[in-house]
Amino acid sequence: MRTLPGSIRLTTAAVVLCLMATGACAQSVSSTAALSFGSFTAGSGGTISIGAGGSRIKTGTIILVNQGGSAAAAQFNVTGTPSAVFTISLPVDGTVMLSDGSNTLALNGFVSSPASVGTLSGGGSQLISVGATMTVGPNQAPGSYSGAFTVTVNYQ
Repeated sequence: MRTLPGSIRLTTAAVVLCLMATGACAQSVSSTAALSFGSFTAGSGGTISIGAGGSRIKTGTIILVNQGGSAAAAQFNVTGTPSAVFTISLPVDGTVMLSDGSNTLALNGFVSSPASVGTLSGGGSQLISVGATMTVGPNQAPGSYSGAFTVTVNYQ
């Protein structure tokens, strides 16, 4: 078994689409926390899932290690017109890969809270949390893996 030192983190990006006819447009969408799968030992492979609430579960022979960085869901802060309704679009399966420069890990099964539709508060803000499932191959090479994904917020 090999231990993957450090955390596997993703930088995050957000795209905002505004429908001007509604008069509801975001003033900003900012990433406030990166998606992190934490440290683990690959064993003969499996998956690690980070829920939108930040929970971490595994399948297969992966051993979760509680050192070198903690697991966390990505978080985005959306601000704009108070009480505006928006939809959330997440990456589709097969489109996000992490890399350490020579090895890769696939991310699939993106989830968010709120799940698909959000409403800005009376103060004009909403936190979106995003998780995903990472597939770890047998004897995955140790390394510091990184990547990026996009969350799209579309005002209704």
